[in-house]
Amino acid sequence: MVRYKNRYLVVQLRTLEDDNLDFKISDRELQITVLNMIKSLHGDFGAGAIKTCFKVRYCNPTTRIIIFKTRHGPHQFLSSVIPFINKLQEKQIQLSTLYTGASMFQCYKFIQNYQKDLVRKITDTISEKTKEKMLNITNVLNF
Repeated sequence: MVRYKNRYLVVQLRTLEDDNLDFKISDRELQITVLNMIKSLHGDFGAGAIKTCFKVRYCNPTTRIIIFKTRHGPHQFLSSVIPFINKLQEKQIQLSTLYTGASMFQCYKFIQNYQKDLVRKITDTISEKTKEKMLNITNVLNF
């Protein structure tokens, strides 16, 4: 028996419109949008190669991070199509690939490190007075 190698693409979704607070991401709609784009760019060969093994494994609407699962080989079709997807639910979006991994565990570790780096960057830009106010408001110092 031959083992199928899988690839997982960690993708970040950004909305280009201002009313992004009520934007809900549906796994199925996202999967159909990506498959249609693969078919339009790579034809029937690309759609056939990726259709049997393509799946949305993780989709977080608050952080807007998505993990796509596909087989090793057709993952190149997926990674080449990601930048061209610009519309979802009739809203302008931008997808950018953050990481390509061989296991879900490695992808989760990358997402944790990525989120920690974002928090560090944001806290570096906040002044000390603002940090103290935030800690007092949330009663973190009393805990």
